[in-house]
Parts: sequence; structure tokens; C-alpha cells
Amino acid sequence: MTRHLLALLLACQLACCAHVDTRAFADETFEPGDPIAAVDGQPIYLGELNLILTQRLKARDLDNVPIEVQQATAALLVRRHLAMKSLEQQGGAALQGIIRRQIESYAAEARRRGSSLEQQATSRMADEKSLIADIAWQTAWSQYLKSRLNDTNLRRFFEKQRDQYAGNRWEVSQVFVKMDTRDAESVEAAKASMAELAEQLQSSGSVTAAFADAARQHSDSGSAAQGGMVGWVEKNGDLPSSVMAAIRKTGVGKISEPVQSPLGIHLVYVHRAEAGKLTFDDLTDQAQLRRDAADALFDALVTQQRSAKVTWFVGALRPPQNVSIVPE
Repeated sequence: MTRHLLALLLACQLACCAHVDTRAFADETFEPGDPIAAVDGQPIYLGELNLILTQRLKARDLDNVPIEVQQATAALLVRRHLAMKSLEQQGGAALQGIIRRQIESYAAEARRRGSSLEQQATSRMADEKSLIADIAWQTAWSQYLKSRLNDTNLRRFFEKQRDQYAGNRWEVSQVFVKMDTRDAESVEAAKASMAELAEQLQSSGSVTAAFADAARQHSDSGSAAQGGMVGWVEKNGDLPSSVMAAIRKTGVGKISEPVQSPLGIHLVYVHRAEAGKLTFDDLTDQAQLRRDAADALFDALVTQQRSAKVTWFVGALRPPQNVSIVPE
């Protein structure tokens, strides 16, 4: 490996130790009804963010929620508004009628319990308009999933993503550089360095031996001492989903392009691959398939709003530059 490349990799590794300003916006005064962002001029309220943090993430003290979690949740909320925009365009008046009836039902149930929408919202550090926006989203998304996640569409999704569900597996090694992935400049420098490393290894006399040697010298993974050998992997979770996606596209005897995960940058070498034989009808548990299909539907709705204008009003909640709101 060249001295220049070693220096770049070292700089990328040190970047994870550099100080990052994670100060949230607690030093400023915001109310639940204040907008934190907007999609095509339609505001997204702080109360909506608080609802997700308190309901979905079970956060009790929002002032102590790490800024990275707040940013990720804010990005998810913006994506949700983009998806909702697509659902409203598709559902029209019929969907609005369903949403209106659901909000009325929710309010009636609150009154029956001696409460109100406003009180329900306040108990979750939100306001009434944020709670209504949340009810509208949950209703529209639930209706959409009910209409789309049928047996025919699930079967079609399975066939399209067969290598992910049919039991395919790959024997792989990796070189992993741990770093702070919020630092966009360091991430790009690391990817460039890793791409140069991959090119050098791929053109060596023995790719397997060269890759193992590089892993022992430079990988931050626990498998470094074993020449980066991870072993057989099959599904998301065996390695980060972005890394698994790269493995599926990499041929046997080849090295993947540099892949970013929440932990850092990965290079993966595929030793062997075995094709699975499972069919859709063989699946005894469709939970993961359904989750993945729902995620794909959500991404498709967001992508339909690629031209929408997203405006951030609270700079501390804006996601890092290397995080895309709309899927590539």
C-alpha cells in the first residue's frame, strides 16, 4: 500500500476521535407549535417531533435525547411528510374523508375518557395540530399498506428481491475503517482512499492473500486478526444492510466498492456464494419480507416528491450533508 494511502486512511480513522459539536437547540426557546421545517411551504411542527420521540422511542427527557437521534428523527419526519403528500395526491377526497372520520373518532374517545385532543397532545409534549397531523399520517399509511401488502404484491416483491429471501449466502471478508459518518468531508476522503485500496488489491497477484494482509494491518473490525474473515452471511443484520446490499452485487473473487454504514466505511471481498432454493410459499415467517416491502413502498412515495422544496427552520436539526432525505 502506498504511503499516501496509509496517511489518508490514518486521517480518516482519527476523524472519529475529533470533537463534534452535538449541542442541541435547548438553549433556544421553542414551543410544540413552532415549525422546525417545511415541505413546499407546509410547516412541520416541533410537536410532531416530540410525539415520535415520546411515543415511538419512549424518550422521557427530550432535553437529553442525543442530537444525532433528534436529527435522524427530524429527517424521518420530513420524509413522512413527503410520503403523506404523495398519499394525499393519490387518495384525494376519499382519503380526506377517512382521515376526518378517524380524527373525529379519536376526539370522541378522548371526550369519553374526560379528556380532549389538546390534553392528549400536551401529555406527550405536543400540541393539537401536531397530534392531528400524526393521526392523519397513521390513518393514511395504514390504509395504504392494507391495500398494497397483499399476497400478490408480496409474492412479486419476493421474486424481485429473491437473493435476499431465498436463502442465498456469501462467504466474505472485510476491511473496516471506523469513523464519524456525520463528517461528510472525512467520509468522502475515506471512500476515495478505500477505492484506491480496492483497486490495488484487486490487481494484485493473489487477491485473497492481499486482502487478508490489508485487513490485518488496517481494519478496525474484530475480524482483523483473522485477515478480515467474517464467514458466511445471508441476511440484513449479519452485516449492516448497506453492506449486505453491496455484497449481493459483488461477484465471487471481487471486492466491493467502499460502502458506508452507520459505523464507518467497509470494503468487502466475496470468497464464495451459494444460491438459496426457498420459494415464496416456503416462507413460514413473512415478517421481515413485509417490513422490507413496506419500507420500499415508503421510499417510493418519498421519491415521488423529489422536486418538493424542503426548508429547515432549526439548523441544529438539519441532517448531515451526506444524509439524503429522498432515496437516490
